Amino acid sequence: MSRRWKLSVPEDRISVLPDSLLYRILSFLPTKDAAATTILSKRWKPLWLSQLIFKFDNQNKTLPIDLNCLFFPERSRLRLSIPGEDRISALPDSLLYHILSFLPMKDTAATTVLSKRWKPLFLSQLILNFEDNPFPNPSQFRRFLNSFIAERDNNLPILSFNLKCRFRYFKYDITKFVTNVVQRGVQNLSIDLLFHGRVPTCVLTTKTLAVLKLKRLTFDVPHVHLPSLKVLHLEHVTFGYFEYITKLLSGCPILNELETKDLFIEQYSRVLRVVVLSLPNLVRANISDDLIRYDWLHMAQHLRIRQTREIVLDSMFHNLTHLELIFNFMHSSGSLKWSWIMKLLENFPKLQTLIIEEVDIVHNFGDKGWEDPKVVPRCLLSHLTTCSLRNYSRINCELPFARYIMQNSRILRTMTIQSAEFLDTNTKLQMFMELYL
Repeated sequence: MSRRWKLSVPEDRISVLPDSLLYRILSFLPTKDAAATTILSKRWKPLWLSQLIFKFDNQNKTLPIDLNCLFFPERSRLRLSIPGEDRISALPDSLLYHILSFLPMKDTAATTVLSKRWKPLFLSQLILNFEDNPFPNPSQFRRFLNSFIAERDNNLPILSFNLKCRFRYFKYDITKFVTNVVQRGVQNLSIDLLFHGRVPTCVLTTKTLAVLKLKRLTFDVPHVHLPSLKVLHLEHVTFGYFEYITKLLSGCPILNELETKDLFIEQYSRVLRVVVLSLPNLVRANISDDLIRYDWLHMAQHLRIRQTREIVLDSMFHNLTHLELIFNFMHSSGSLKWSWIMKLLENFPKLQTLIIEEVDIVHNFGDKGWEDPKVVPRCLLSHLTTCSLRNYSRINCELPFARYIMQNSRILRTMTIQSAEFLDTNTKLQMFMELYL
């Protein structure tokens, strides 16, 4: 026998939902019923008066308001006649589930006091967002989770499960809760810990998982089989060995989207192995660390790379149409850096959009020594239509590079140059004149 679940409702959480969502709720109701929502809280009255969609029903002999008061509020005070039934609870389940999906679970639980209609919805929702921040200690958070799992129907599936936890001592319970979620056929799983807990083993062999987002966890499981995974996001994830990264990616045969940031390795193997890895279904990648080999991404169509060093590509990116390069490393000569970019473009024959942003321009210098490449990259001759230079400062050979792109791109339609914020007005004007010529 599970203990009876008790709720304490500190405040009105519905009224803090986005205006667009509250307007959508009101749009389902006749104006008479929309007026009745003003008793829910102070938040609803101005929303009702300012909505753009009104539904008047002339079958009602008496309206709850005076129309002169609605459109000319200065003529008289608003008078409401509130019907006896709860109109909010009569909204479609899909809309109420949509409302609940915006809230953390503790706030969602608080909605059960609104009416009898809300409690079964709370217990049967398919998108679960658990966050321990509203709880004063891990014991209360643990009791809340246990109560929810005990009262929820075990036969109901879970489509999405998001867990954000800052309590260090809660890490011993994570495996238990995540295992329960995996057994319900979860499709979208997100785990964010403020301490480095271990990735539960069951997660990496889940056949139904389509989206996996891990933040501040340690990965030390060599066996991975995620046949349905399409989206993988990793941030501040630590791997026991470098080989575990390739094991993870190899275990995702239909991966479409990969995003990585600040990956770490605990131990490096003494024997360095050349790893050949292909992600045949990859469409989009956003990489912000040096542990991912860019040749693994050669099938991508949309690529965003934050560079901390120069790279050499052995593969041709025949599918790539959108490339965004963000530089954050020092180089003794600006001309060498931009010449390296020109060589890099030779690997992207079908590139249509090129975005270049240089983060650190103070420590990069050298505006001399630029030489036009002997061979124009194929993408400039036949595919490049859009080019953007961000944080432009006219140093580091940016002007010769921009000039070369505009002179040699046969079908270029848009060239966007965004100047650096620290430049004064006179410098910006001089840059504009140079580019205009």
